[in-house]
Amino acid sequence: MTTRKICYIRFRHGHHSPHSGYSRTSEYGEKLLGSETILVQKAPPRWLLRNRIYWRLASGTPGYTREAVTAELTVARHLLTHRDYVYHFLYGEKTYHYAGKLNGLRGNRMVATFHHIPPSLKRAVQIDWHLRQLSALVCVGTNQVEYFSSFLDPAKLHFVPLGIDVEFYQPPESADRDPDLCIVVGENHRDFLTLRGVIELVAYLRPRTRFVCVTPPKGIPMLGTHPNMEVRTGISEAELLHLYHTASLMVMPLRDATANNAVLESMACGLPVVISDIGAVRDYVSPESGALIPPFDARQMAEKVIELLDDPDQRAELGQKARQRAEKFAWPIVIERLKRVYDSLD
Repeated sequence: MTTRKICYIRFRHGHHSPHSGYSRTSEYGEKLLGSETILVQKAPPRWLLRNRIYWRLASGTPGYTREAVTAELTVARHLLTHRDYVYHFLYGEKTYHYAGKLNGLRGNRMVATFHHIPPSLKRAVQIDWHLRQLSALVCVGTNQVEYFSSFLDPAKLHFVPLGIDVEFYQPPESADRDPDLCIVVGENHRDFLTLRGVIELVAYLRPRTRFVCVTPPKGIPMLGTHPNMEVRTGISEAELLHLYHTASLMVMPLRDATANNAVLESMACGLPVVISDIGAVRDYVSPESGALIPPFDARQMAEKVIELLDDPDQRAELGQKARQRAEKFAWPIVIERLKRVYDSLD
């Protein structure tokens, strides 16, 4: 068992809820493992403002930012004065590039988590020499493990799921949900074409059904318009939680998937999810805890939505199983699984 200390290199997406997202790994790590954190947010050194130098540094990793360069320089400085640390880059696509050259120095080890679906990984990570330098690569979807296994040592690959704050995301005290309200949350890898078909079919067959779609501004043009659909963007965390507590279904047609914050948030709130059976969805949603629909099948998804809206007992049972499933991804459990990865490092 390792005695190494843990240092997280933390990047946070601005659209994530304060109580959600993979960056919370560092918060729970500090509580449960006594870890440290290096933030990816500091202004880069002045010399990095020279684009030619920066782009040479970022070659082969399009998402790699100037702030990430600064963070890696901070890791290097920290590593040269400390021994026996695990430096865990929480968003490998954006923040990890050169630090692996120092892997093993002074007993320190480099670990990175990757989040993209395999086709996006091919675009975001156009080189692999830096991946080979890691002591461990953490995947949040088993479809990523299969992808990375084609060119990396499988012994270095670990599936550790995304976590969820089950204390904040809880079922409502009252079971009085709106029997006609469905919600759709997010934009990344959402299948908006199928969603539009679902809304059209459900509205035609069950006209009283309403859909509230919560999406960033860039998702609005892909949604189109419909009299039974309301689009909201930039809402508060409290408003989103209220939707999780008052809706009867989460509808989630997807084009592909690894981990998905909105799905875990919904399940933790006891809100049943009707979701495309694609990518790594089954890593998180079991057939008992959600309605798994063949991808790109608007009719079958619409029929399931109507079936569940008209069957409150089935919805209640599915919501209960969803909550039980979400509890398996509580952050303390996920942190313990990460600890086993750290303990396995030579």
